[in-house]
Amino acid sequence: MNPILSFMKRHSLIMFFCLAYALSWFGNLFELHSMFPMGPFLAALIMLALTSGKTGIFDFLRQIVQWRVGLRWYALVLLLPPTIIGVAMGLNLLLGAQLANTVQLPPFADLLPTFLFILIGIGLGEEPAWRGFALPRLLIGRTALAAALLLGLLHAIWHLPLFGLEYDMQNGLPWFLSVMSFAIVTTWLYNHTQGNLLLPILFHTAQNLTARYLFNPTFSGADLIQLWWLMAALWCALAAAIVIATGSNLIRQPVIYPVTKRNIHAPQTMINQ
Repeated sequence: MNPILSFMKRHSLIMFFCLAYALSWFGNLFELHSMFPMGPFLAALIMLALTSGKTGIFDFLRQIVQWRVGLRWYALVLLLPPTIIGVAMGLNLLLGAQLANTVQLPPFADLLPTFLFILIGIGLGEEPAWRGFALPRLLIGRTALAAALLLGLLHAIWHLPLFGLEYDMQNGLPWFLSVMSFAIVTTWLYNHTQGNLLLPILFHTAQNLTARYLFNPTFSGADLIQLWWLMAALWCALAAAIVIATGSNLIRQPVIYPVTKRNIHAPQTMINQ
């Protein structure tokens, strides 16, 4: 076997993150705050092609279009983000925050096109790679909680080129806490839906869409920073409740994650509840 290919197979997870960062950050060399959100998805496909061949790619893509899950899961991923942001906004107003004088919400007619843009450009570009390629490998030898926290940290690092645009020194900590909590919630979701990848895509899309329409335009200054902290607190509370209810494996029943050439990214046994 080619020694380079052999090395990449032995260290597929490290190689994936290096490739995901490189593909996503390359544009930042030419334009500040530039990110290619499809980088992780392309990195996953490249690594699967090198390590698992057509079978690995097919199994990976099949998980993305696996839509037969309970309706309650769709309701959860689509309604939870606007609920958390809505509650945070309500608490912000109760604590004395004032709506920005220049509040201008995006046109409602742009809702569907924006949803599709975020779904394809961000949700599809990130989530199958983070949860479908990286997460199962991080779960090997670790609890689901440890894997989720490590993935959340690596996901946050991936956003470094957006420092000063998406987050900065003022909201950086609550932003980071939200990313880490989101990783825990999404891992819990993954564990309870047989490794489904469509739901994390929709979950990420709903979060970004709600932030665009409600979170970002409504407050400014110190009131916006306070809103960031309130949202982070709610995400942290939800993540903590999940850990307390399910334990460090984020599921009530032990899960076996096999490592095989044919199916390295899907759990062998899971609970669909």
